Amino acid sequence: MNLVLKLILTLVLVSNCRPSTITKEEITSLRDKNQENISQFSQMILPKILGSEFKRFEIGLDKDNQNEVHITYGSNSALTFNDATEYRKVSLEYQSLVLLRIGYALGLHHFHRLSLSLSKPFFIQGEKNPETEIQEAEILRTTISQLELVKFFEDHPNYDPYKAPMIGEKEWESITGEVQKLWKVELDEINRVNVE
Repeated sequence: MNLVLKLILTLVLVSNCRPSTITKEEITSLRDKNQENISQFSQMILPKILGSEFKRFEIGLDKDNQNEVHITYGSNSALTFNDATEYRKVSLEYQSLVLLRIGYALGLHHFHRLSLSLSKPFFIQGEKNPETEIQEAEILRTTISQLELVKFFEDHPNYDPYKAPMIGEKEWESITGEVQKLWKVELDEINRVNVE
């Protein structure tokens, strides 16, 4: 009986740590009602999309003196379930998915460019001090203009970024390839990550 209670408690805690599933229809409804203040809308919508992976939202001027939305996200664990050969591919595909989900949600707001950073904690090899053994590091930053996002969704009117892709799904591989051709990579430190 004690074991059953512990299992139930563990399942409840784990399920509460994951973002709740949100649909394209729910996002569309929220987006259509909240078109005025991008900062307030982002603070409300990003936790719904990213759950505990949401870290920061900032808006500022880019190098062209126009509004750039910068979002930082990533897991709060140094652990990964991907092996070294899949780590890069999975990271880029996940960045594509997050970019499309956020790009769709912010689609009715006005900004020049969306900057998306993947930041995670990592074990620092050779570090002797337990307090600094795990450090947060940004490993991938991509940017895309709002015009390119708008064109992408115009070209794919039926695409649902909130529907989880299946492994090996041809449509998803095609979408990922398209997104990665559109974005500009500002920072790529994925190869420096030693996956064990």
